Amino acid sequence: MRTVSSDLKFKIYSQVKKSIIFGFVLIFSINLFAQESAPDTSIPKTNEIAITHLTNQIKNFPQEKIYLHIDKPYYSAGERIWFRAYMVHATVHTPFYFSRYIYVELINAHNEVVLRKKIRPIDETQFFGQIDLSPDIAEGWYSIRAYTKFMQNIDEDYFFRQRVFIGNSLKGLNGITIDENTGSYNSDFKKATEQKADFDVQFFPEGGHLIAGNLQMVGFKAISKNGLGTDVSGRIVDEQNKDICTFKSSHIGMGILAMTPEAGKTYSAICENNRGLSMTVKLPEVSVQHYALVMKQSPALINVSVLTPNAKPRTDTLYLIVNLRGLPIFQSSLLPGSAGISFSKKGVSSGVAQLLLLNKNDEILSERMLYISGEDKANLNLTLDKPYYMKRDAVHATIVLKDSKGNPVEGNFSISVTDDNDVKIDPNETTIESYLLLQSDLKGYIENPNWYFNPANKNTSFQMDLLMLTQGWERYDVPAVLAGNYNKGRGFPLEQGSIISGKVQNFPARRGLPKNNVTFLVHKKMGFDMTTTDYHGYFSLKYPEYPDSTKIMIQAEKKPGAFIELVVYPDTFPKVGVSCVYPDDIKQNLAMKGFLKKSRDRYYYQNGMKSVTLKDVVITAKKVDKNKKIRDERAGGMYSYPSYTFDQEALSKATNLVNLLMQAPGVMVSNNGTSITIRNNTPLIMVDNMECTMEDLSTINPSDVQMIDILKDPSETIMFGSKGQGGVIYIYLKRMEDREAKEPEEMGRNQVEYIPLGYSLPAEFYVPRYQVEENRQDPIPDLRSTIFWKPVVKSNANGQADIFFYTADTPGTYTITAEGITPGGEIIHYQGKLNRK
Repeated sequence: MRTVSSDLKFKIYSQVKKSIIFGFVLIFSINLFAQESAPDTSIPKTNEIAITHLTNQIKNFPQEKIYLHIDKPYYSAGERIWFRAYMVHATVHTPFYFSRYIYVELINAHNEVVLRKKIRPIDETQFFGQIDLSPDIAEGWYSIRAYTKFMQNIDEDYFFRQRVFIGNSLKGLNGITIDENTGSYNSDFKKATEQKADFDVQFFPEGGHLIAGNLQMVGFKAISKNGLGTDVSGRIVDEQNKDICTFKSSHIGMGILAMTPEAGKTYSAICENNRGLSMTVKLPEVSVQHYALVMKQSPALINVSVLTPNAKPRTDTLYLIVNLRGLPIFQSSLLPGSAGISFSKKGVSSGVAQLLLLNKNDEILSERMLYISGEDKANLNLTLDKPYYMKRDAVHATIVLKDSKGNPVEGNFSISVTDDNDVKIDPNETTIESYLLLQSDLKGYIENPNWYFNPANKNTSFQMDLLMLTQGWERYDVPAVLAGNYNKGRGFPLEQGSIISGKVQNFPARRGLPKNNVTFLVHKKMGFDMTTTDYHGYFSLKYPEYPDSTKIMIQAEKKPGAFIELVVYPDTFPKVGVSCVYPDDIKQNLAMKGFLKKSRDRYYYQNGMKSVTLKDVVITAKKVDKNKKIRDERAGGMYSYPSYTFDQEALSKATNLVNLLMQAPGVMVSNNGTSITIRNNTPLIMVDNMECTMEDLSTINPSDVQMIDILKDPSETIMFGSKGQGGVIYIYLKRMEDREAKEPEEMGRNQVEYIPLGYSLPAEFYVPRYQVEENRQDPIPDLRSTIFWKPVVKSNANGQADIFFYTADTPGTYTITAEGITPGGEIIHYQGKLNRK
């Protein structure tokens, strides 16, 4: 297993140290308040050991959270899904650049991975990219999953997962048809689920145990066969069928009831769903041995007490620890006879907290979840330069970002602008706020997660507590941690680079061959490396980053007369074991119908419909630019139009690349051919997404080159970062299909052509240039549903940033969504409107 470098260890330690300091500051400040009413809150030794174990767990195994901001909730075949990924420390939510790569997958409803992307950071801190949907993709529900290899050390439930609907009006609806009158979808899946009447109800006593002789709250949750909440009502009866109380769900299948259980009795719930079907569920056994934590929350305080069997006074000392996202923020001892304790929420961050009641042996006696709503959200204010906009009008938006204390923040975030005519954003679905603060810390599916953060919802506290009663926090095995058995996350090492590993063995015995030289050749002469096998014949090499679809020829040393075999271990990825919960139908079906038609028309305009008639205007599609297609496919759309291009005709006449480049305007080569400049600056030289030097140019034969682009304008080189400020020379090598056909060389057992999953380059979102009058008058309709997407918007030291884009053709309103995280870990979530007349 690989070891972590000393620099990386220092980076990890620094971030985890901040987390632990943050936690103990909270413990100290909260205890100051608690001591005013409960002077017994000095940390006893048993609590000190428990807190040490909990903080050591975070230090030994810091976890990552990933959130993806995508540009819209549903798509059409042939479109692009634009995304920005945020990686944060799972405990304090500060940006945490731990793993080198994030894997983003598109998964269908059968839990099959349709497409996988490997994303590396741009400028070391920002992960973003796109997923191109095939015109032939089957219509239906999909989900997007994102994770790092290091995250495989925890449960798959804590991978990022978000469902999306993908329609296809390009090749028919694949079994799903739209009713022309209602616009509703009818599918075999929907019909099948309508025929299934099964539902399930679970009951959760507050504190985990049903305690005899106490008036106790019991939460319950009912779900239908498809995993979504369903309304139920019913009554609680004892073993003699005597009615004890009635109950009724109040929020997506969840509800609460109050009852006083008696020792020696058993209780059942007779439940009925909204279709009149009933079932009987046994409640947990009544306990005369356990304790149960109960909690009441006010705007300023959290009041905690302990239920004892038949309400008898306690004779033992107990201990309370409160964890916020796994980090201890409060502790107290509960002396014999004490009813409970109160503590202030002042200064506590928002998130899921876990109350633990311990005995002197640090064994958990009771557990209670709660959600703490703190004042720690960043404030983003967006101001438009006009009250409304016309067709193809310029939009200038000014942004001011401040933290929760009103101080300007120098940070970055992502912004999407969507047309409300086509895209109906459900205010109750996942946002960065709902995901990081709620969904990412609870195991299981959370329905309508942003409902709990909607300011218009007046019952947030009550409904959130229903959720806390029926969910659980399981990022760490807390009982094991309290016993000093830490989860160290060693099953999947941290991925800080790309590694090829394998074995060289004799054949057919397959015994490992030590000290065998293994060579790696990339892109013919464009990359070369070598390593040696160990005593058992194994080898491992950290190789330079290459874009996806790069072929690497690997060859083991073969001595005359020897029979050897080279085995290269392929990339492995986690299976999809957790099924996403999909609704029977898609919401806003009328809007979806119009969206699909508009997407289909836009696709035809861009990709090959010969002619389209619109209101007596005949429009002929533009000729496909083959060079642009090469740039989009192989450079990931890093730029759209170069300043100068050498095509096949120019390359066929060139003797070498250095002499050819001298012919480009503004390009200068030194007399000895050792340096090159563009407008007196040293350019970045790229060969098929790989950075190269001037010396490498002399090794490339012009006959092996497909095209060369020269980029001089800063607007063309912006996606290359600071390295591209002096210009870019981008060289595209011919692919195998572009070269002359040759007889394939037979490969020996000591050779393997390996194509690892390489990184995917982000493309640039197309923004029409309507400042040019010719473009404004273009008769081809502007049918964008995502009007604007910018994955990285940076605010300056004053918290200010500006964005510019152009409106499309259809009047209506646009939704502007900004999401991100500040350097201090505060969440950025903004949603506003733009009027288009």
